[in-house]
Amino acid sequence: MTNEAVLVAYVRTPFGKADPKRGFFRQVRSDDLAARILPELCRRSSIEARDVDGVFLGAVEMMGEQAHPATSIPYLLADFPPTIGLSVERACTTAMMAVHVAVMCIRTGMGDAYIAGGLDSMTHFRIPLVRDGMDMSAVIAESGTMLSAMNPNPRMFDKVNPIELNGGQGAERLAARLHITREQMDRWALESHHRAIAAQREGRFREEILPIEGLGPDGDDRLIDHDQGPRADTTYEKIAALSPVYSAEGKITAATSSGQADGAAVCMVMSRERARSVGCEPLATIRTLGWGVCEPTDLIYSAVPATRRALERSRLGLGDMGVIEVNEAFACAPIALMQELGFEDASRVNPNGGACALGHPVGASGARLVGTTALEMRRRGARYGLAAICGGMGQGAATILELET
Repeated sequence: MTNEAVLVAYVRTPFGKADPKRGFFRQVRSDDLAARILPELCRRSSIEARDVDGVFLGAVEMMGEQAHPATSIPYLLADFPPTIGLSVERACTTAMMAVHVAVMCIRTGMGDAYIAGGLDSMTHFRIPLVRDGMDMSAVIAESGTMLSAMNPNPRMFDKVNPIELNGGQGAERLAARLHITREQMDRWALESHHRAIAAQREGRFREEILPIEGLGPDGDDRLIDHDQGPRADTTYEKIAALSPVYSAEGKITAATSSGQADGAAVCMVMSRERARSVGCEPLATIRTLGWGVCEPTDLIYSAVPATRRALERSRLGLGDMGVIEVNEAFACAPIALMQELGFEDASRVNPNGGACALGHPVGASGARLVGTTALEMRRRGARYGLAAICGGMGQGAATILELET
């Protein structure tokens, strides 16, 4: 019999804007953010660090402060004993893939308790703005960005124009192909902020956020206990007045793009037997994993094939999901998933706002989606929930959770 994997606990830092002048965590290393939440995750899971079978952590650029996160952070920064570590990278799906690896280890009997998630400082490793017509060799050569750190092989560009691998251009093509309008995306982004502000005011994020020391926008030392991105003052008129970012004739604006952010998020995944033995009530069973792929230039679509795969394997439909979290890399991503799978109930999709408001620390968002889905399922009494995320190079991931009964 295959061991069942359950989500026992989830914790994240607040997400700060990736702003070198005003971001909450502009002077905080991403490995320090992760180190702060690992012990808290153990506390919430009723388990000692010595009893964790492995730590799987990811970052999209594993260099500098983000080098070898799973093997260095637990022992050297979080005071764990020597622990099996595996560092994971799969573009925006990184942290969700870490969770998937943990689930597979449990199902195959490799162990019974794993920490899985990811981290990113996009202040320190920012994604450069790529507009149509730019000289990509100059963009790649610009120091201090993700692209310069990657230093992609020029031979790859014999097969594809590097501009077409950028998320913004991918979002523009997706919106055009699926006839998603500018107004649809603007209104989605507005609703994302409204929902995130409501969640903050009603304390719905308190269960998942561990307050972390950072800086206020004016440079004052401050204990940060909330996400920096959501805006209570935004309006449809303000969003509709924004100019397109990636193409002069396009539809995607700063408001309908996810905010670059700094943060970390981790989940504790256990076998059901281990959770029972430590007296920890699971948040949810991790029922089904789904991976999907599409053309690298169609990257913002990749959550769709991943979700289809997860639904097929679970023999469920999107209508069975009481909560659906789809990463808002761009506002067109959740709209596309709903449209492609024939789902119309937007009240179930990103009910506490998404990355257009909260921000998208690319190495951490996948774990946030899994944990946030489970918590919202419990609030709503929903039996099933879906977390899905698109990723660079057309790599998507999806996770179906089932509420404990």
